[in-house]
Amino acid sequence: MIRIISLLTALVVLQACQTSPQRSAEKPKNVPYGEVMSQRYQIAASNITYADSNLQRIYYWPAQSKTQSALIFIHGGCWLNAYDYTHARGLFTALAKQGVATFAIEYRRTGDAGGGWPGTLTDIQQALPAVKQWLNEKALGDVPVYLAGHSAGGHLALLAAQSVTFPIEKVIGLAAITDPATYAKGANSCQTATPQFFNGMPDELAEAYAAATPNVASIEAPVILLQGDADAIVPVTQGQLAGSEVIISEGAGHFDWLHSQTPAYQLLLEQLLEGAE
Repeated sequence: MIRIISLLTALVVLQACQTSPQRSAEKPKNVPYGEVMSQRYQIAASNITYADSNLQRIYYWPAQSKTQSALIFIHGGCWLNAYDYTHARGLFTALAKQGVATFAIEYRRTGDAGGGWPGTLTDIQQALPAVKQWLNEKALGDVPVYLAGHSAGGHLALLAAQSVTFPIEKVIGLAAITDPATYAKGANSCQTATPQFFNGMPDELAEAYAAATPNVASIEAPVILLQGDADAIVPVTQGQLAGSEVIISEGAGHFDWLHSQTPAYQLLLEQLLEGAE
């Protein structure tokens, strides 16, 4: 099922909810990566390792008010080690202010020893039980728990959800790569990084690409794909995954989901607070 959220409609609703006539309801759209990086953020309150490498860590942002939900987040970056979890700290900080406690998984990526396919996915699978234990230690086991990822991290979240061993409220893909074989044939910089992740093209490694293609039928939780129709990095066609619910944000680009001032962020927040008391 596909739902299209009109930017105009979202802005009208936001404007109607304003309490101050001096404040503009205008929200940015299709924000560049630099604006995501320039957001104010807080560093993680704590972190733990889940394996031997220093890259195999989980970073924690506690809710700044009553905890409404918990988010397990897998960052994107074309699976490349040039991009780590820190570019999403503005998102984690904004969510913490809304009562969402976030556990951000760092993992080995293309260019790291042990990274690439399938080692990167193995890291995520290994991290999830450690997150569950941490949830229990922090007495967060009773709030809704969401698993989400952005871009290549969305791809990893969907795959990891197929073998998760504890209850998840929803699995959310933010501009997620859902068909790596098709994606690998594209020409943008992230698409051309895909064969590096797999160490070959789809026609050379058909079985690997097939194993790395998410299957919603193997995921117990509802799967929600949030996609912007102005995304130049992960095209809207990647938002087609049988059995998932697709919500398209008009005018949203690839990084809008990570920027707390966008309508796309509001759509994500609505998902994360839907099961809150």
